[in-house]
Amino acid sequence: MSPKSTPAPHRQQAFRARLALFAAALCPLAIWLISSGRLARPGETAAWALLCALLMASAPGRWMRPFAYAQLLLLPLTLAWVGAVASTGMGPSIASLESVTAGAYKEVRTALEVVLRAPGFALTAGATLLLSAVAARLAHRQRWEADGRSGLLFLVLLLPASAAVLDAAGLHGFARLAGPEARVSVPWLSHLEMMKASLNQLVMPGAQARDAQPVRSALGVAPAFRTEAGVAVLIIGESLRADALLKPGRGPGSAELQRRLDDGLGVRLPDACAGGNGTFIAVPKLLTAAPAEAPPSDTHRPSLLALARAGGAKTAYINNHEIWVMPEAGHDLVQKISSTETNSYDEVATEAVENFIRREEGSPSLAIVLHLYGQHFFYEDRYPSGLFEPEPAPASPSELEELRYQRAAEYGAQVLARAARMLDGLPTPAYLVFTSDHGENLPSDHNGKRFHAGPVNSRPDTLVPALVLWNRAFAQSGRQHRLEALQGTALITHHDLARAWLALLGAPGRLTPATEPMTWGAVTAGLPAGPLRCGDLPP
Repeated sequence: MSPKSTPAPHRQQAFRARLALFAAALCPLAIWLISSGRLARPGETAAWALLCALLMASAPGRWMRPFAYAQLLLLPLTLAWVGAVASTGMGPSIASLESVTAGAYKEVRTALEVVLRAPGFALTAGATLLLSAVAARLAHRQRWEADGRSGLLFLVLLLPASAAVLDAAGLHGFARLAGPEARVSVPWLSHLEMMKASLNQLVMPGAQARDAQPVRSALGVAPAFRTEAGVAVLIIGESLRADALLKPGRGPGSAELQRRLDDGLGVRLPDACAGGNGTFIAVPKLLTAAPAEAPPSDTHRPSLLALARAGGAKTAYINNHEIWVMPEAGHDLVQKISSTETNSYDEVATEAVENFIRREEGSPSLAIVLHLYGQHFFYEDRYPSGLFEPEPAPASPSELEELRYQRAAEYGAQVLARAARMLDGLPTPAYLVFTSDHGENLPSDHNGKRFHAGPVNSRPDTLVPALVLWNRAFAQSGRQHRLEALQGTALITHHDLARAWLALLGAPGRLTPATEPMTWGAVTAGLPAGPLRCGDLPP
């Protein structure tokens, strides 16, 4: 045997270490086979996953230990990627990460619970952890020597793999060799994308940042119109999709709302295209009447409630969400009902509205914004447990998820019906406009997505209901006819609804719906969010 030749046992040990590293790199991809997620180009994703795994396993000997250690150190990111796919059916994005981390502590904890409950997460995460540890141990124990064959393979694979990062250097044409879906659907490419996006925000913090001002103020806003007499309420729900507002036969709340519409005490407008598929994008845009296609940062204008205050109304800002999505001071009442560890049902928020109206009795004009917790997951936490019959015993997890969502939606209808009855008891013209911040993906959609705020928009998570209810005094005033321009179109936007709320309050000008309803988001995984035609939303 030549003194420079490598003994067979040594080569076998090196092969085992490389094989373990290869398996550890591929293992996270198993979640695609277990979860409900769907890939538009599974072949491309599989090819890039195989390339990344082979690239790591064929690295020159002196790089094997650093690669194995890096894989172990990146486990938190890898497990987060597995959790995102398991719980939402899509790889993570900066937008979805911010949507979770910008929320209250309990919301972050809820997201973690969703991940831990997701089918296949524990199995995939455990196997990935075990294989990564084995690969690191074998690589650490091995005395690595140069291997010409593996080094040549590494160089061959390095050329296409570099396409995943060359866009950062401005070489966008070659970088597109890695498709946008593969960039979020393969963990190692996803890690690179997240790191590049994070660095981009550090270098250019204003490029993608949302309206991050700590607390707005309603003071000092110039009057734009004089508010008309009466009570104006804007109610923003949470996660209520367009087809879940009024379900015939679902319960007394839906039935009562339908009777009001039949009696001429309200109108269901065409469904609205939300400003985005996440709360922290859609709500600030809605509350500031931002253009539908505007980026999340385009909210530096007076809020609807601030305009009402400037026009002479007494104003109240009441929040039953866990966190102030767009905090604003300077109103006659600013009240937060839920907190990090204490959640109140939405009916408590309605009581707060009733108390404010009673307190300000005699004021000619009142304007109220109410942000509800609506149908946010976990759905069974959004309604009193004794409100419905016991859940059926022989039910699958998907069936229970659908049932609980519909029950949360029915409870929401009962809350709206109570708010409408509150208006009926007022002698002055009173109306409420209701919509949701965004919708929700459910198992019955069969689109591979779950919940909302993902990197890819869909019709279920972006289209929301639009409902206007009023009392008889308001009907006699004739102000409801100002909405007629919105009733003859197929789809409106949050921007249209914001302007409608102001128009009913007395703002001048004729309502004209958007000719081409838009939103903010993306329909292709891996592509950055931008103006998006609502007609292009996938099912």
